[in-house]
Amino acid sequence: MEGKKIKHEGQLTDAFYFCLGGAVGQNAAVARPVGYRCPAPLVPESIERLLRQYLGTRATGENLRAWFVRHSNDELRAHLAGEAVAAVERDIPAGPVPHGVAD
Repeated sequence: MEGKKIKHEGQLTDAFYFCLGGAVGQNAAVARPVGYRCPAPLVPESIERLLRQYLGTRATGENLRAWFVRHSNDELRAHLAGEAVAAVERDIPAGPVPHGVAD
């Protein structure tokens, strides 16, 4: 998740942009941006909806990373939001990326 500031209900508020499916170690991978951003207070509900979908629909022995791979960005966004929502663009950093942080 990437921290952001957005306008929500007329106020500037903390928010997060979701990237899913990253891993370290033998199956190292960069998380993919799925086009979902929400205000910080709504993040726990979004994560709970996503994990409930995972637990309810995963194949026997399927881990979360594999479950992400098998779902489209549209599906993952809908699971996070609780309904189908349009993708939002990932914000481009205004300044230089800190040393040691990948693009």
